[in-house]
Parts: sequence; C-alpha cells; structure tokens
Amino acid sequence: MKHLTQLLLSLLFVATSCTAGAPVTFVYQGEVAGIMCIHCTNKVEAAMKKLPNVQSVKITRDEKGGLPKLEIIATNATITREDAVKALGDDAKMYDVRSLRLVKAP
Repeated sequence: MKHLTQLLLSLLFVATSCTAGAPVTFVYQGEVAGIMCIHCTNKVEAAMKKLPNVQSVKITRDEKGGLPKLEIIATNATITREDAVKALGDDAKMYDVRSLRLVKAP
C-alpha cells in the first residue's frame, strides 16, 4: 500500500509540474520565394501569425543570395507547408512556401 501511495503521489507531481511551466513550443523552419522587400516580409509574417497557436514568426534574408528563411515558433505540433500556403490565401500566388519542417520539438 505504501508503494502505491508513493506511485500515485509521484504521478500527481509529474502531472502538475508538466502543466505549471511555460507552454511546450515547437520550432519550424523553411524557405519562402517571392519576398523582395520589407512589405513582402510583413505580409508573409502576418499571414503565418494567423496559423493556430503561433507565438512568433521571423523571416530573414539569406546573405548568400538564397531564398529568405522562415522560422515559426508555435505551441502547435502539426503545422504543415500546406497550412502555411493556405494561410497566405490569395497571396500564395506571389509568395511560394518552398519548404517548412519541424526542427525542434520537446
């Protein structure tokens, strides 16, 4: 009985400590073609921020002349490239999300 009580208390501690801290975040990275200026950057970032549970979006230009890099930090573990394209709506005709993959998960 003593071991069962200890097990239950341990499980209770683990369950409450998992929900008490900061939310679990996932980092996605990809590339977006068609971004030429700050207006383009702002438009794509605003669209990506509409995805569920997105905390931040950052687009950086590649110093070597490659495609701009996209980074999304979210509490959603299921964002796909297709979701990003849908978030762009009609602007998906101008901006091409070439890739998006989950690179960091807890």
